Amino acid sequence: MISQSSVNRRGAFTLIELLVVIAIIAILAAILFPVFATAREKARQTACLSNMKQLGLGVVQYMQDYDECPPCGLSQSNQPLGWAGQIYPYIKAKNAYVCPSDLTVSPSSSYVYNRNIQILNPNPGYYQGKLWGAYPLSQFGSPSKTVLFAEIVGSAGYDVSDSNPADVTSDYHPNGYSPTGYGLAGQYDPFTSNSGSIPTNVGCYTAGGACAVGAFTLMYATGYPYNCVPSNCAQNMYTGATGRHNGGSCYIMADGHAKWLMGTQVFAGQMPSSATSCSSATSGGAMGTACGSYPNIAATWSVF
Repeated sequence: MISQSSVNRRGAFTLIELLVVIAIIAILAAILFPVFATAREKARQTACLSNMKQLGLGVVQYMQDYDECPPCGLSQSNQPLGWAGQIYPYIKAKNAYVCPSDLTVSPSSSYVYNRNIQILNPNPGYYQGKLWGAYPLSQFGSPSKTVLFAEIVGSAGYDVSDSNPADVTSDYHPNGYSPTGYGLAGQYDPFTSNSGSIPTNVGCYTAGGACAVGAFTLMYATGYPYNCVPSNCAQNMYTGATGRHNGGSCYIMADGHAKWLMGTQVFAGQMPSSATSCSSATSGGAMGTACGSYPNIAATWSVF
């Protein structure tokens, strides 16, 4: 006959057994939580890529209406800006301009436009409603490799819908413009500005604390591009060595297709003189679209 005390002993856990179970749960949690975080970020990455795809399609429609020329923006402090408002009539959704992983407070746009696409006006101070030029698609050396949009943080304080393509002055407003950049951070890159003569980024994002008034606070969220070393690249103008979506970031190319890439797969900087130019690899310039010396490079900010 089994006693009641024997039954009670068999139904209880010892302290060692309890500790083993807790240890197993802790190990499983340590293994699975990063997987869950990666999966959540993957979902945000997909949403971001979808948003950028909408912007890319908006630019394609814009080019159909403007003789194959992409948005040329408006100039301010000798910088071509204002692309977001120019394509808004084709997008008609402010949320499409914002990445769900963007840490900016009230972001206006999470994306930066390739400044190489726009032709800088040789006359400094020529702005306030004056159109700049843009290279037509027929002049692009390789649209499928040319960056159109990349990711950014710190761009806030303006209304992307404040534009009328028939009235170039309508995109001029006091709170700022949508940003442009070369991708290889330096002075005024990435760039947006207020209506004053001194360029001041209106967004505010820093990795370590509050932003100073008037500080340049726009930062690339792409991770360091190819050859981004302190001697030729302002690394403090990136959110980190890797992009915000699982180590990489999203891009739209000039032909409208969307792509996720590691920063090191992208060649950033001002345009070289020709499509086959590779010598700019150590000078901070962009790689030509036809340069074959760097097979790991999937995209470049150069038009030629």
